[in-house]
Amino acid sequence: MSEPVTFTPDQEALAGSVRSYCAARCPEEVQRAGSDSFPWPFWYGLAELGVLSLAVPGEEGGAGEISAVAMELGRAFAPGPLAATVFAAHTLPSAHSLPVVSGDSLVSWGCPPLMPWSPVADVFIETDGERAWLARPAGEVNPLETLGNEPWGRVPLERVLPLEGVREGTDLSNMALAGYLWGAGKRVLDAAVEHARTRVQFGRAIGTFQAVAHPIANAGLGLEAAEKLIKVAARAVDHGRPQASGLASAARLSASRAAMDAAFVSHQTHGAMGYSVEGPVGHIAQRIRQLSMLPSHANETGEQVLAMYSESGRE
Repeated sequence: MSEPVTFTPDQEALAGSVRSYCAARCPEEVQRAGSDSFPWPFWYGLAELGVLSLAVPGEEGGAGEISAVAMELGRAFAPGPLAATVFAAHTLPSAHSLPVVSGDSLVSWGCPPLMPWSPVADVFIETDGERAWLARPAGEVNPLETLGNEPWGRVPLERVLPLEGVREGTDLSNMALAGYLWGAGKRVLDAAVEHARTRVQFGRAIGTFQAVAHPIANAGLGLEAAEKLIKVAARAVDHGRPQASGLASAARLSASRAAMDAAFVSHQTHGAMGYSVEGPVGHIAQRIRQLSMLPSHANETGEQVLAMYSESGRE
């Protein structure tokens, strides 16, 4: 008999703690914090909850805990370099990971010269998708705007130390991204459901029209499938199964697709205000779009994220 696709009671309890924390400490101004206003108190609070140290080898956390927490952070649209922190916590030597997991340092993790979070980062990790190195800037950081309102920049790096556990760290970071994308997708779809329930046209709630209801239902099915795959992949990663890396990648791709579909449906349901970043879902959809485009750190695809932002700015 196959095992049920669920999180453990402890994982659910941890997710509940993060959900409560975000409800109290992640209001609109924190969610919309820009490149020049990183919400440090909120980030320190995540460290105090133990969220930032879940990927540290030998600690109590694993892919299940990371996925469960990331789902709640995505649903709260919480800011911060979550996947990079997960990777750093697992791969950096303890002397270098301590300021990261305590919330004192932010991580820039990628393939230079285009580095996410580099304008506000203290710790730099270069990776080519298979290997990784602790690095340091070899020049000035040139800040850039991005679609998801996250601080990116161009900066040359100098490798300092090769890192171990890269494959496992990548699996865990993929689970973090998958969970966050699922949560963000669930949030924008829930907003669409509520709008369809309360918005009245022609004397009826718009959710009673098939042209509105059916796309919402289809997007919900996509998120449900992605959720199950995330939980299956998390269990495979935690048990060290041979197919773990493939499942972690598949979970991330599934969540990316489901979140993008949910964002599109939410746009359509909300009408014009769904496309405005000042509206209830536009800013979330932009970050979903950017995160879904993040590569396994092939630099060309990172450039596509910026090209996509530039193109959208001209529309």
